[in-house]
Amino acid sequence: MKPEHVVAIALRLFAIALSLSIVSNFTGSAWYYIISGGSNAGFSLLVILFTILLAVLAFLLWRFPFWIASKLLKFDDSMNRPSSWGSLDEVQTVAFTVMGVYFLFQAVTGTIYWLALFTTGFPIAPEPQQWASMLMTIAEFLLACFLIFGAAGLGALISKVRRLGTN
Repeated sequence: MKPEHVVAIALRLFAIALSLSIVSNFTGSAWYYIISGGSNAGFSLLVILFTILLAVLAFLLWRFPFWIASKLLKFDDSMNRPSSWGSLDEVQTVAFTVMGVYFLFQAVTGTIYWLALFTTGFPIAPEPQQWASMLMTIAEFLLACFLIFGAAGLGALISKVRRLGTN
């Protein structure tokens, strides 16, 4: 596998993580806007513009990973030499597993936060944003389990979908 392939896979993984971060941060900002009664129009416009910019960046990273990878790497003889990297399927499996561990870390820290909040003994009535955050923690845990335990199958699915257009 060439170095640009590894960088392209990393760019796609970053695009996925960036997209999830955009959704999470935008929902929190929208909730803040609703609670404030719409009095922060300048801040809201800034959040919307920044969200659009990040969404465009995530789309470009997802759609053109090889072109971006070729621009990030130097053009020297190392691009033409065979590398000691594993196969594409092995690298994808490792990458999905690493991404799954990251989401598992996020889910575990979120779970610790919510358990600590609810076991303090104080009566707490969660607000809608807190419910959404709890659901996001559950979704991160499910995504982590899928990525960790289904990394090889996900890589095979991607390879199968990629080959559909070539037959």
